[in-house]
Order: sequence, then C-alpha cells, then structure tokens
Amino acid sequence: MVIGIAAGQGCSDAGACSAGSMDFLQTGQTTSSKLNVSYEQTFGLGEKFVLIGQSTVSVRYQLFRNTQLQLRAPFIFTIGNLGSTIGVGDMIFSVTQAVFSGQKQGMSLLLGTRLKSNNSDFEFNGKPLPMAYQTSLGTYDILSGIFYYWKKWDFYVAYQHPFNRNKNQYLHPEEETDNNKLYYESAYLKRGDDLYIRLQRNFVVKAKNSIKVTLLGIYRMQQDQIIKNGEDIFLAGSSGMTINLGVAYIQNLKTGKSLEYSLSFPVIDRKYRADGLTRNLVLGVSFEL
Repeated sequence: MVIGIAAGQGCSDAGACSAGSMDFLQTGQTTSSKLNVSYEQTFGLGEKFVLIGQSTVSVRYQLFRNTQLQLRAPFIFTIGNLGSTIGVGDMIFSVTQAVFSGQKQGMSLLLGTRLKSNNSDFEFNGKPLPMAYQTSLGTYDILSGIFYYWKKWDFYVAYQHPFNRNKNQYLHPEEETDNNKLYYESAYLKRGDDLYIRLQRNFVVKAKNSIKVTLLGIYRMQQDQIIKNGEDIFLAGSSGMTINLGVAYIQNLKTGKSLEYSLSFPVIDRKYRADGLTRNLVLGVSFEL
C-alpha cells in the first residue's frame, strides 16, 4: 500500500509538501518486492492563494528484513500574483528500523535528513520572491521519529531541526501598497524546530478499500527569525501549534497495487508563517508504479 497524505500546513517537507508531508514513514507493512516506486501528485493553495503543484517520486528499498530505506524527490511549480517558479524541491532520505511488528501492533524508529535543492533565493523579473514561491526551504534538516500502530490506529511522533539560515531576500517593497501583494517577510529566514504528532485511523469499506482519517499537529518550538535593516528580528506569532485534518480514500486494484486520493486542510494555524509552508487546501493522488 502507498502511505501518503499531504498536510494542510505543509509539514516541513513535506511537505511536502511538502509537502511535502511526513508520510515517508512506512507502517511496517511488508511487500513482496524489495524495491517499490510510487508517484504522488498534489495541488495546493498557499499564501495569498498561490497555486503550488508538486510531483513526487518515492523509492523504497528493503535493505534488511526490518530495515527500509526511502528517498523522496519532488518537482515543484508555483503560480501567483508576484510571478511563477519551477524547479526540483528538497529531497528527503530516511531509514526506518522496525523494533517489532505483527498483525495487530508494531513499532518502528526513523532517522532522516532533508537535503536542500537551492538557497530559497528565486526571483521573478529581478525581484526577490517570498517563501510561498520557493521550491526549497534552503536548509539542511535532520529528522527523527517513532511510529507505533495498533490494529487500525497508528500514532507517530517526530522531531525536525533545520541548520543555519536560508538565503531568501524577500522584504516588503517600499513602493508596494496593494496588501494582496504583501507576503510574510522571510529574508535570511531561520526556522525554529518542529515537533510532529500524528494520529491516524483506517476504516475498511467495500471491496477491501479503505478510508484513512488523519489528525496532524505541528508545533513550532521557537520563533522564526529574519534579518531586516541589518538586525536579527524575531517574528512574533511564528511559534506555536498548527493542526491539520486529512481524509484519504485508498482503492485496491486487481494488479495488487493501490490508488490513494487525499484531501487535507488546516483547522488551526500559526499567526506568522514566513516559511511558505501554509496550505489552505491540498488535493492529491498517489499510486505505485
């Protein structure tokens, strides 16, 4: 089965979404093949309703019986009222190690890293673009997590730490008076650490298809920082909790593969979201190749 749901806030992915999202973690289910490739396509509305499309290829490899490697590689395009961008997103490489696994319950540990694809300094017509338009967060991150499942429930806790600042240069232009074109300032952004808590429940429906409901909390542990007028500025309202709700329908195919259709959105947001990860709504589909 493909495990994937796009987070409304856009986890620090994924993300992911990236995005990306944090769903690169496999649930301990075994497959007949050591190598599995899946594709995910999402469309989301970000800050000021910037359209963000993300195409992600994920490769999973069963290194040992209880050890799995995964690489997620996204390609992203954005379109908004300041311009457009297109490019490769940040790759996420992870290792999961099953502590124990069975039909009713299991536990896995995760260690991963996010590898920046650029410095978050894309421009349009010579003007710096805010993070909502960037295809990369512009930092190297480390991720760690613990996953536990029991029957049709699963629980996941993860921690993400970014290193250093990115090289974004967006500040409010002095000549701009249209509030619809004023985005969260993000020049030389230094993000705080994130703590993730995810609760998920699967419901089996007709023909062994299933519906997956996800509640995801993302807690930004410190205030984000930018540099403005040569000074280090702490962004009030940039720390705190975001809560996302997601629903996915998983269709099992006769080939043994599956299709997953997902919808997600935030129910609680942080007040200041300079990282560009905000999503008002995300629609996605993913399948095994």
